[in-house]
Amino acid sequence: MSKYFLEIKNRLLLLFITWLSTILVSYFYKETLLFVIIQPNTFTSVNEHLAFFYFIFTDVTEVLSVYLKLITFLSFQIFFICTVYHFFVFLSPAFFQLEYLYCKFGIKTMGLVWLISAVLSTYFLTPLTWNFFLSFQDLTVTRSFNLHFEAKLNEYLYFYIAFYYLCGFYCQFFALLLLFLNYIDVNVKIIKKFRKLYYYSFIIFSTLISPPEILSQIFISLIAIFIYEFLLLLFLLKIRFKLIN
Repeated sequence: MSKYFLEIKNRLLLLFITWLSTILVSYFYKETLLFVIIQPNTFTSVNEHLAFFYFIFTDVTEVLSVYLKLITFLSFQIFFICTVYHFFVFLSPAFFQLEYLYCKFGIKTMGLVWLISAVLSTYFLTPLTWNFFLSFQDLTVTRSFNLHFEAKLNEYLYFYIAFYYLCGFYCQFFALLLLFLNYIDVNVKIIKKFRKLYYYSFIIFSTLISPPEILSQIFISLIAIFIYEFLLLLFLLKIRFKLIN
């Protein structure tokens, strides 16, 4: 037992060093990291023209607190990934070969989907949602009164983090889809049985992560269905290749 406790101690020490180094590196590049999450939303459409958008702060300590929250958010992401890796490596000697391969495939799939969801939320869904809600300030048709929105920096960070977790959570359904297809690669009849259920799930997914606009929901639903059918085609080709060999 002492050997296992020593391994746990060493892995916890490595996790602490990873977390501390991530915080230090993130603080050194804090301006760059803030620019990465703000840059996709610095331009918005106003009166059918592209306008520069800016952020304000009303407290002298607000910028520092935003940097600290951003560093904490990013360091938690790296810490969580490393924790999952060390936990899997620690338990892997107790797995059978099939269990090891299946768990390894599941972790890689969820990690890849998480990366795709992070890029998708930062460069596509967040700007789309941002521009949709900002469009309500454009009242030039009636000219009854003017609305002008000035976003606070910390409120935007809250919005981005909440939307990031929401998008990441719902995108994990695609990871479950890949695991499901990998599990039933022999029984193809189950695919037809659950196809309608997945279509319905894609519509719910697009409704939850997209702005309340029918065109955006239809567009995201079609993308999700296309990805599903493409993955399904790949797995069917994989099954056919196995049968031929």
